[in-house]
Amino acid sequence: MKSVFGCVLLMLAACSPQEAAKTTTTRQVQLKTFTLSYLPGDMPVETPLLLKLDTGKEAVSKVTGIIRGKTMYMGEIPLRFERKQQQWQAELMLGACTEPRMQWQLELEVTYQNGDKITLQDSFYSRWPD
Repeated sequence: MKSVFGCVLLMLAACSPQEAAKTTTTRQVQLKTFTLSYLPGDMPVETPLLLKLDTGKEAVSKVTGIIRGKTMYMGEIPLRFERKQQQWQAELMLGACTEPRMQWQLELEVTYQNGDKITLQDSFYSRWPD
């Protein structure tokens, strides 16, 4: 009995650090003067995800965005960004594709306080969750 308990405890302890590492990864991309962070960085599908756009000291009044599937058409996923100090954040969830790894296209529109707008783009991959 002690031997079985010890084996189970050892297996649980061995799995814990690996699982924690997956949920804390961040992918950062430099887009012009902004830093975009994907959380978690490996973007598992059907899981709550977070995008953060760090605008630094830029006078930004609004950020909007859309995500489109590139590997497979999945419609458009609109993004609603909220300002949190010098960052703009959007929560999202990606749908599962028939492929375990899918490429997506992110398009952001940044509006400055003076009314000027710029478009930022990035491609990323999602994966099936473990």
